[in-house]
Amino acid sequence: MSDGTGRIYRRGNVWWLDYGFRGERYRESSGSHRKGDARALLKKRMEEMGRSQLVGPRAERVTFEDLIQMIEDDYRVNGRKSLPRLKGVLGHLRDYFGLRRAIDITTDRVNAYIRARQEEGAAPGTIQKELAALKRSFNLAIRAGAGNLVAGLESGRL
Repeated sequence: MSDGTGRIYRRGNVWWLDYGFRGERYRESSGSHRKGDARALLKKRMEEMGRSQLVGPRAERVTFEDLIQMIEDDYRVNGRKSLPRLKGVLGHLRDYFGLRRAIDITTDRVNAYIRARQEEGAAPGTIQKELAALKRSFNLAIRAGAGNLVAGLESGRL
């Protein structure tokens, strides 16, 4: 299969996608029994590839909790003494972003978070520390190869 092409096929009762991008082959379940849903998802993937911004199924599964785990692990591995402070910062982020997928944390949602924290009376420096932790967690995910989060970041998602 060459780059930028794809097909759908049926496995049992579920429709699947098979496509190539930048020399890598992707197989992804549409999660649906309907052929039209699979076609729509393949079309979405083709559009992402056309913009050279394929996010792909792995990145779409990365959750906010995965990001939090990465930054906490980073602090532990590097012996940072500020881990207790980080946990407080992450608590505010966790309260707001909760169970979201990482890819759903877009610029408008971050701006809404900032607005909500300002309304709560949080100091600008505190909000900045919280955003720095969020940014660090995304950078760790990118470095760990948690899907192609770079595409999401480059397309203005954060």
